[in-house]
Amino acid sequence: MFADKEKCKRCGACFAECPYQLIVEDKEGFPKLRLAAKKTCIACGHCVAVCPVEAVTLPELPVAQRLAPEDCGDLTRDLRISREEAYQFLKSRRSIRSFKDKTIPEEEIEELVRLSTFAPSAKNGQPARWIVTRTPQVTQELVEHTVHYMAINNVFPGVIKNWKKGIDKILHGAPHVAIAHASEDGFHPAEDCSLAAAYLELAAHARGIGACWAGFLMEAAEGCHALRERLNIPEGHGVHAALMLGYPKFRYQRIPTRRDAHIEWLD
Repeated sequence: MFADKEKCKRCGACFAECPYQLIVEDKEGFPKLRLAAKKTCIACGHCVAVCPVEAVTLPELPVAQRLAPEDCGDLTRDLRISREEAYQFLKSRRSIRSFKDKTIPEEEIEELVRLSTFAPSAKNGQPARWIVTRTPQVTQELVEHTVHYMAINNVFPGVIKNWKKGIDKILHGAPHVAIAHASEDGFHPAEDCSLAAAYLELAAHARGIGACWAGFLMEAAEGCHALRERLNIPEGHGVHAALMLGYPKFRYQRIPTRRDAHIEWLD
């Protein structure tokens, strides 16, 4: 059963919110799934989440597992933050490049990765797969592969010189790095991984954990066979995001200004 007729108020929310218009009215005006749902449903859960009376249950489909109201987390009004709090949170996020000599508990990182799965993705594909270094020693091993790749290809000589002096300009001494990869056969793997990484970075900020995009490592991971082998990247997968992770060494006191946003209104 898709809708519990004893609970359903026929408000139309599930009809309106289905991104693929897979919900139609039956003869009594109650919602039901079209036959096309067996192939087209992306299991986004909008229909279950938006129902105000917990009347909708998404049945098990070839493309989706069963999803009932009791499987979903509740939205708690008391946890809503004000506009001012949200704005300060977003504006106070910084790219951190100075880290304490302290590792992050595994359960903390696992929680951040779980939160990243709530990022939007094309057709709810959630393609991002994460590789996270457990220790600073393994993190530095990835830096060594990256520097070696740079030296072979004669790029970024300044980074190489700093490395020889004991200065890490690749991951800046971060104890961990989180790398997102996905199959290139997906709809939009680069965008999906980037959005997942953005969610992870903001979740880290909320927990007092610093993050910064690791562009040098990402570039090397696309071309360095030894690095890809060490990371165990599957054939046909691209590395689309990488984040340094660690506790910030310094606390920021102010929010820097930004250029005015460039907007062109289209009439």
